Amino acid sequence: MIKTLLVGFGFSAQTFHLPFLSQLPQYSVDVVVSSKPDEVKRLLPNAKVYPSLEDALENGQVDLVVITTPNHLHAFQTKLALKYRCHVLVEKPFTLDSEQAANLVSFARQQERHLCVFHNRRFDGDFLTLKHLIQSGQLGEIKRFESRFDRFRPIPRNRWRENAGLGSGIFWDLGPHLIDQALQLFGWPKAVAADILTLRESGQSDDTFDLTLYYDDKIVKLGSSAFQGASTLRFDLQGTKASFRKFHLDPQEDQLRVGMSIDDVNWAVTDKNEHGILSDGESENEIETKKGEYVTFFERLASAIENKGQPPADASTVVPVIKLIELAIKSSTSKHIQYC
Repeated sequence: MIKTLLVGFGFSAQTFHLPFLSQLPQYSVDVVVSSKPDEVKRLLPNAKVYPSLEDALENGQVDLVVITTPNHLHAFQTKLALKYRCHVLVEKPFTLDSEQAANLVSFARQQERHLCVFHNRRFDGDFLTLKHLIQSGQLGEIKRFESRFDRFRPIPRNRWRENAGLGSGIFWDLGPHLIDQALQLFGWPKAVAADILTLRESGQSDDTFDLTLYYDDKIVKLGSSAFQGASTLRFDLQGTKASFRKFHLDPQEDQLRVGMSIDDVNWAVTDKNEHGILSDGESENEIETKKGEYVTFFERLASAIENKGQPPADASTVVPVIKLIELAIKSSTSKHIQYC
């Protein structure tokens, strides 16, 4: 089994990581870094709990370090884990600086360890459906793509993601997901324009963003709003043969929130009422959403650690995401398009 050290024991750790690390047979969570040892022991009675990552690495003897701490800590903790020759799975964004990101990728190679970023949205069922539609040619040549992740949260909450601070705000939270998906589909753009705004009263960090990515033959729109009370438009994909629209978010996050087992028959299955629609101007057809594959993410990571393949989101593929985030921030600040 892959002896795992979990850094942080908050929402991300307990919701997005622990269900897989504790239920899949490839992993054992033996060590946790947390300031709440009683809470850890309630869920992981046999795990050793340390107050700092240094203490845990010095005494834990682990294979994999999973980092779920606030964004500004990711780079430092990743480098420290790699120094101890551990494989690393780190929450996105894995750094707040593209040069630092490239350096960490090089250091991981030097240490001969895998550095994987938790871009689980590559394994959303709706995104997998979208990829299949593009590859099948049913849409023809793609000309316009819109991807959104809207919520109704008009009142700021007192938590690090929404308070003032390095790496806080909705753009650093959801921007990496939307940008990563766009780059996975279409590659590096020619230019980017962005508006990253704080619109909520008494807001301490940005809560709304809209990006436009320019390509030679298409345009891509990415965005998030804190003021969408209706069902969110997730994807709008337009091509020369047909278009595809999908509302609602992938079900896996909500299922994890309520504690659904990954062995449940309904796990990662999208409700029939939430499938997307393919339209060609004459007819409309419901497209069944593929089953989400967060389990596959962790299975591929285990295989990579066991030298049986590549990790599901190698950090080298994520460096362009950080670069594009930097360009978008520069565009929003300067109010000018930034050429890539």
